[in-house]
Amino acid sequence: MRSKESEADYRYFREADLPPLEVADWKETIEIPELPDARRERFVAEYGLDSEAASKLTSTKAVADFFEAVAEEFDPDVAATWVADNLLGELNYRDMLITDIEGRLDEFSHLIELVENDELTVKNAEEVVLRSMLDDGDDPETIIDREGLGKADDDAIADFVTEAIEENPDAVDDYHSGEDGALNFLVGQVMQKSGGSADPGSVNQLLREELDS
Repeated sequence: MRSKESEADYRYFREADLPPLEVADWKETIEIPELPDARRERFVAEYGLDSEAASKLTSTKAVADFFEAVAEEFDPDVAATWVADNLLGELNYRDMLITDIEGRLDEFSHLIELVENDELTVKNAEEVVLRSMLDDGDDPETIIDREGLGKADDDAIADFVTEAIEENPDAVDDYHSGEDGALNFLVGQVMQKSGGSADPGSVNQLLREELDS
């Protein structure tokens, strides 16, 4: 067998119309985008996210960009929960992509702001407003006004708590007997009276204070 050692041995001929391309002068100026693995590692280091959340948030460049835009306005943990869990979960359920709502970043941020400012309950934000935003294309304020989801004030909640206690003496007796389900029942009664506009945590605390006084 004859060994092949040079271009001629391989019958290699240069293409006369294609001059050599010299890249030494400009190769250092080429900007290489941040790769998914590197971005995932940065999310863990910079935002303090766990690996699972970081993986979800770097599943595509569009998702990662969306998250970082939200994280500029809110605590990274809050932004990660809303984007990785709430938003992506609802989008996946509808076979939608993050690119379908890129132009609605301000609306999504406003929804988080309403929750953070204690103007809307987490439950209503997640289960009513966000879903309606994706299904109907409405903005948060329109949905809140239409559904009457403005958060009930403290005085109204206190009245609902009093009514729930007075209307359900058996549940009150069960609570004092140590039955855990009794308090949950009363919380449900107050939430029903408030149309879901009360914060469950606040209701729970108010009920305990009233029942233990």
